[in-house]
Amino acid sequence: MIEFLKDIAPTTISLITTGLVSVIIGIYLEKFKNRLTFIKYNILFQPLATSNQNEYWGNIDVYYNGLKTNHLNFMTLILENDSNKDFQNIFVDIWVDKNSFIKGQNGFYVDSGKSIPLETSHYNRLVEVVEQNKLDILKREENPDHITPINLQNDINYFQTNSKFYLPVFNRKSEIKFNILAENDNGQQPNIGIDIKHKGLKLIKENDKYDEDKKLGLGMITYGLIVFVLITAILLYYYPQSITPILILGIVGLLNLVFGLFIYRLFQTIKNYLK
Repeated sequence: MIEFLKDIAPTTISLITTGLVSVIIGIYLEKFKNRLTFIKYNILFQPLATSNQNEYWGNIDVYYNGLKTNHLNFMTLILENDSNKDFQNIFVDIWVDKNSFIKGQNGFYVDSGKSIPLETSHYNRLVEVVEQNKLDILKREENPDHITPINLQNDINYFQTNSKFYLPVFNRKSEIKFNILAENDNGQQPNIGIDIKHKGLKLIKENDKYDEDKKLGLGMITYGLIVFVLITAILLYYYPQSITPILILGIVGLLNLVFGLFIYRLFQTIKNYLK
C-alpha cells in the first residue's frame, strides 16, 4: 500500500499541478476573450438571373432597369447579438469585389421590422455623386468627346461597391438583416464582405473558431474523462491489492471534474447576469 502510494505520488502531483496551471491559463484566456463581444453573422446568396449565350439552349439576356446585365444576385447578411449587452451607435460597412456593383440595399431589425438607415455622411455624399453623374451623362450626350472627371469616376466606383449603415441601437438577443442586390460582370456570384465599427465588438462568421473552441472544450472534458477511467482501470488491473486507494483516487478525480464544471457554470451564469 505504502509502496503503491510512493509510486503514484509523483505522477499524481504532476497531474494535479498541470491541471491547476491549465485552469489558470484557461481562466486568463477566457478573461481576455470576454473583453470583446462577438457578433455572429451569416451570408445567404440567392442568384436571380444570368445572361447566357448558348447555341443549343439559345440566348438569354437579363436586364435591370432597362440596362443589360450579366448576372444578378440577391444577398442577405444576418447579424445576431446573442450577448447580454445592448450597443448603441454602431456603423456597419458592406462591400463587394471590383467586378461587382451594388444595385440596391436595405437593412432592418428582424424583431420589429424597423428599417436601418444608411450612415448620414455616406448617404449625403451618395446623393451628391448621383446628381453629379446625371449632369455628367447629359454632358456626354451633348458632347461625345466629354471625359468624365477622375474624381467623379472614383466616387462612382466607390459607391457602386461600398455601403455603410448606421445602427442607433443593437439590442441583446436580437437580429438584424441587410439585403444587397448586386450585379457581377463575370456572371459569377459576387464576393461580399462586412465589418462592424464599434469598440468592444467583433464580427465572427457563424460556426467560426470561437464556436469551435466551445466544442473543443467539451471534447477535451469527454476524452479526458475517458482517459482517466482507462488509467484507473489499468491501475486496478496491475495493482489489485491496492483497490481501495485507487478507487478513492478515481472518485476524487471524478468529483473534481464534476465540481470544477459546476463551479465554472456557476461563474458563467453570474457573469452573464451581471453583463
